Amino acid sequence: MAPAAQAQDLSALTPQQIQQIQKLPRAQQEAIARQFGVNLNDIEAMMNASGKSAAPSDKQDKATETGAAKVVDTRPLNELSPGELAERLAEDDNELQPFGYNLFQGGEPSTFAPLANAPVPSNYILGIGDSLRIHLYGKESGSIEAPIDNEGHVVIENLGPISVLGLRYDEAKELIRNTVRERMGGQEAAVSIGELRSMQIFVVGEAYKPGAYTVSSLTTISQALFVSGGVSDIASLRNVQLKREGKTVVTFDLYKLLTEGDASNDLRLQAGDVVFIPTRGEMVSVAGEVLRPAIYELLPDETLVDALNFAGGLLPTAYRQSIQVQRIRDGARRVQTIDMSKDKLTTPLQGGDAVKVFPVAEETVDSVMLVGAAVRPGVYQWHERLRIKDLLPTVDGAVLPVTDLTYGIVVRSSADRRTIKVLQFDVARAIHGDADENLALQPRDQVVLFSRYESAQAEENQLSAWLKSESDRAREERERVLEVYRKQYLQKLITDDLGFDQLLERTTPERSEELDSQLTSLFAINEHGEQKAEDYYAKFSRHNLLQPILYQLRNQYSATGTLPLVYVDGEVRYPGIYPLIDGANAKQAIVAAGGLKESAYLARAEITRTQLQGGEAEASYVPFNLAQVLQNEVTVPVQGRDRLQILPIPQWQNTLQVRLEGEVRFPGTYTIRRGETLQGLLDRAGGLTEYAFVEGAIFTRADLRDAERKRLDELAQQLRREIASNVITDSGAQVAYAEMNQLLRDLTNIDAVGRLVIDLRNVIGRNQRTTDLQLKDGDRLFVPTVQNTVSIIGEVQLASSYQYETGVTLEEYIKRAGGMRQKADDERIYIVKANGSVVVPERRSWFSSGSTNQIEPGDTIVVPMDTQYMNNIEMWTTATQIMYQVGVALAALSGL
Repeated sequence: MAPAAQAQDLSALTPQQIQQIQKLPRAQQEAIARQFGVNLNDIEAMMNASGKSAAPSDKQDKATETGAAKVVDTRPLNELSPGELAERLAEDDNELQPFGYNLFQGGEPSTFAPLANAPVPSNYILGIGDSLRIHLYGKESGSIEAPIDNEGHVVIENLGPISVLGLRYDEAKELIRNTVRERMGGQEAAVSIGELRSMQIFVVGEAYKPGAYTVSSLTTISQALFVSGGVSDIASLRNVQLKREGKTVVTFDLYKLLTEGDASNDLRLQAGDVVFIPTRGEMVSVAGEVLRPAIYELLPDETLVDALNFAGGLLPTAYRQSIQVQRIRDGARRVQTIDMSKDKLTTPLQGGDAVKVFPVAEETVDSVMLVGAAVRPGVYQWHERLRIKDLLPTVDGAVLPVTDLTYGIVVRSSADRRTIKVLQFDVARAIHGDADENLALQPRDQVVLFSRYESAQAEENQLSAWLKSESDRAREERERVLEVYRKQYLQKLITDDLGFDQLLERTTPERSEELDSQLTSLFAINEHGEQKAEDYYAKFSRHNLLQPILYQLRNQYSATGTLPLVYVDGEVRYPGIYPLIDGANAKQAIVAAGGLKESAYLARAEITRTQLQGGEAEASYVPFNLAQVLQNEVTVPVQGRDRLQILPIPQWQNTLQVRLEGEVRFPGTYTIRRGETLQGLLDRAGGLTEYAFVEGAIFTRADLRDAERKRLDELAQQLRREIASNVITDSGAQVAYAEMNQLLRDLTNIDAVGRLVIDLRNVIGRNQRTTDLQLKDGDRLFVPTVQNTVSIIGEVQLASSYQYETGVTLEEYIKRAGGMRQKADDERIYIVKANGSVVVPERRSWFSSGSTNQIEPGDTIVVPMDTQYMNNIEMWTTATQIMYQVGVALAALSGL
């Protein structure tokens, strides 16, 4: 056969069929290749070509019914429709599909012929239309194409016709070889099949397209199904019938071919044969922990074991003691539970049954869990006499360098697993075998180890980080980039007008924030500080690892007011809410909070305790000596919902810093004590230099800057409300929306200064201590160099600075700047003094002789704009309109 014919033959296999064959075991692939009459190597070559060129399609994204494997759709999510996205995100929830039908999907009816080099069985019956290829060799050589004519003969030159009609292929070969050998002395013959005859068959019933088809003489039942384009959705795959001369020759079960590679009933067709496909029989579904979940067709005598075999058998995770069979009986859905261990797999099934194989429980039994800052976290086998030291044999080999060795907990579940309780231990002492700390463990215990750092940045800043090579640092940087990418991947996959990022934020439950709010409300805590971002916390921080434990303990809150939680606040390293352990005391609560800060007051601390008395909550206070508690001289018990307050040392200050700049003899940042004044600090700094411009000193304060920032924000909000009100009422000047937003943005972007106007000359004066200024943390004093200039800004012809001259008045400085512009407001001129104060000159009357206004070095004259200015055209236009309206009114009155 020509190469073109070979390509045409292979093209009869659709990409879906090739994908299905590719997922079958090797033995089944070989059996199917034999049914097609092709070589498996040719199909494999076509599989590779199909895998490279096949475009993604909706059918490829569906799970295959012949196995658990599926074709992966590599398209990005932003190219998927909403339905495809939902299917991608819920791959595990796909509905079961009937088994075996995808093998025929996408097929179209076509004439099927085997390949030219396809092996022909020895028992093949030769008929009219077949062709033999005879090669002669010996004293002469040659090749003869000998078709079988209508009389059943093949004609060989110099031999005459030879009758081969009705002979088997092996018998015909032997006959021709013997005839050549006998009649042509010294000649031998090699016989092979050339062209195969074609014949007409009928495919009827639930075929994709029933009808008559012309096929090759080697076509089998399965090949006939592919020739006709496959089967319909309601066709039976278990009872395909071959009818010849009105009788059923054989019944072909496709399940045996697909699951076992058994093609014993896949007989070759003869001319006029009918392949009849009836409707499918009883269907049952098999789901759960099986290899091939699907819907299967069962024969009347098949049972549960047959259905499970069709599904590939049970997975190792299957719970064999409880296989559920749902069945519709007497108009109701009923459930039957079957225990495989009791050999009940012979249970008969009926149409509509749903077999569900459940998985074993996820939680391991007779085990303990090690969580957190450990070298080898995970699940460990529990046994009698198992203790913490068995899980953590040494400090160096069992815990991380960042592990907090003073605090660890054991979370223990109750027998019914509805409640938990928490045990606390010292990690270092438990590893060294201390009997009180080396707790005995029970099944399902969870041992939790924490980092001694709460922030991720503090945890990374270790000396060991400097020992890393450049390749290690590069690898960690790549991992950080990948982690950021993973977090942002889903949010950036889809971008539309609705704002997918905001959609994700609305649909993502903020359980951590909700839990924090619920817990703080139980302790009447007002949180004023800014909430830290999730990225702030270290991986094994108390904040992260305690969240699920606190959540479960919060649900154990009862109507009696008992709550197994305690709040530790004040001068501890990690203030917050912690689990209440059995027999808890104040020292253990402080250890859980990371220990004391150096600013903790050891002579006194207190517990605020809420108790129910007569149905009402009453607060009581329990003071104690903290030093005695830490030295184990006194034990102070702690109860649920207690709030432990560690007080700071009186007059304790962290670091108060003030910066001096400019013309100070020793400028720089100074550490001060609380209550220190500006005069005292200037004395420590050596005073001012001889070039200091005292009147121009600038003093700023951090809390004033914050207050100024807040006032600017309030002003922006007020302006926004006023503009919105004007737009609604159609009053005032109409401002474009974009211009309004730009104005408000410019206003809110103004940097707050926080300047405090002071008279530095009086502050540093020895005889005027009443004007001295008490310093605060973050204060800044800038003393400029002597200035001998006067500046003029605003609505003047030329805003500039001029050298100060004694006796020059305000009006003269304005004249030097070219005088005022037309829009200048001469009644609101003011002077900003060098120290930041504002002076408004006295207004000149009609009868005054022109009193002078004294200007000093460093002053700035401000000529503002007249906001009520109206040019001549606008003024005369308005006046004309008024006069016109008055005239109209007078004319109306005169007509009365």
